[in-house]
Amino acid sequence: MIHDLSIIIPTHNPDHGRIGEVLNALALQTLPKNQWELIVVDNASDPPLSGSLDISRFPHFRIVHEPRTGLTSARLAGFSSARGKILLLVDDDNLLAPDYLTQILAICESHPQLGSGSGCVRLEFQAGAVPPPPVWRGFLAERCCTAPHISRDPSHQDSTPWGAGMFIRREVADEYVRRAQHDPRRLQLDLQGSLLVYGGDTDIAYIGCDIGFDKGVFPQLKLDHLIPAYRCTREYLVRAAEGHGYSEVLHALLRDARLPPQRPAWHEWLARLRLPQEERIIATARARGIARARRAFGF
Repeated sequence: MIHDLSIIIPTHNPDHGRIGEVLNALALQTLPKNQWELIVVDNASDPPLSGSLDISRFPHFRIVHEPRTGLTSARLAGFSSARGKILLLVDDDNLLAPDYLTQILAICESHPQLGSGSGCVRLEFQAGAVPPPPVWRGFLAERCCTAPHISRDPSHQDSTPWGAGMFIRREVADEYVRRAQHDPRRLQLDLQGSLLVYGGDTDIAYIGCDIGFDKGVFPQLKLDHLIPAYRCTREYLVRAAEGHGYSEVLHALLRDARLPPQRPAWHEWLARLRLPQEERIIATARARGIARARRAFGF
């Protein structure tokens, strides 16, 4: 059966309270359930998720098991299993607004050349979480937009979707699967167990641009991102900043087979020294990630 939408939730050892809230939000969607399917990709959870999720509310539901740990591996397994024309990535801590699915179909109908998109992400801090300063919140995927941004230019950041609540046309997903099989380095562009690496979502969006599709960010798409206390610690956020720096290098290698020129180390150090403390901590962590990636890839 071909569905309008396939919802893919990749998860590894999820918090059952949070993923239960995710499923509750999906059960409240205004789009009739016969128009979409739900796929949970159990990414080497221990114990396995079979039998532990409340799935009775979803007529088209299945669990796919992916033994290779890593978000990209889980996404690829979901893409291969999905039957929808549009594929929607939902993290195991994302609560979609009730009209999210309806809005996606309306956007895709209005923009037939749109290959991928996402929307606004509001942070919902859970018990014990101390919200970090605003300058850090991008590492928790916070995003707000007040008008649609659509572009086919990979360098246009405002129109580049993020993984939380990202939808992808089938043609883009198929091309992404093909390229990932051709170059396994793409598997390193996302979370791998406790290793914080990023960029798989932008990789998907850019591949869509390569084959003639636009990418976009839309204010009518809204979700809440559940943030537990440990993700608000400075230690976690510094690791996230370093992971983003590492991913920047790998992303550039995959797209251009080279890195842009880098300023001398002393110049970078002086530039960081002039930043406010919170920004300097981020910039220093990012620089460590870039240096680690350059060593790893022979630069």
